Amino acid sequence: MVRRDGEGVARLWGKGSVVTTKLTADETGGALGVTHFDAVRGERAPRHTHTREDEIFIIEGGEVHLTVGDATETVRGAGVLFLPRGIPHSYLVESETARFYVITTPGGFERFFSETGYPVRPGRTAPVGEAWSVNRTTEFAERLGLGVVWGK
Repeated sequence: MVRRDGEGVARLWGKGSVVTTKLTADETGGALGVTHFDAVRGERAPRHTHTREDEIFIIEGGEVHLTVGDATETVRGAGVLFLPRGIPHSYLVESETARFYVITTPGGFERFFSETGYPVRPGRTAPVGEAWSVNRTTEFAERLGLGVVWGK
């Protein structure tokens, strides 16, 4: 299966980023899920821990500040980062824009982005404030049974 730029299930996310699900667990026999971020400055994931899947970030460009456990690093340009399950982590986009893939294995976590985000429509931006909150994303993660522990 091939998914090119502009293909996949795109959703408006957080601060106004576009997150596109490229491959789902259903399409890979459960092996993995692939999501692409066209992220904007300030896009972030608060500190959280995955209990079921490992994550791989493949950063294509931009500046992304990452915290994994007690270590922090800023990737400028391109880079790859492995986030094993059970290790708390977070990220913050510090450049005007950043492009990166998030691969989760096993698959299934990609549903979080496709179901929590808002449909992409010309001229529409992601809601801010109460409409987009940590509480909202926490509720979706719990409803989907994703095994995410927030803030630890």
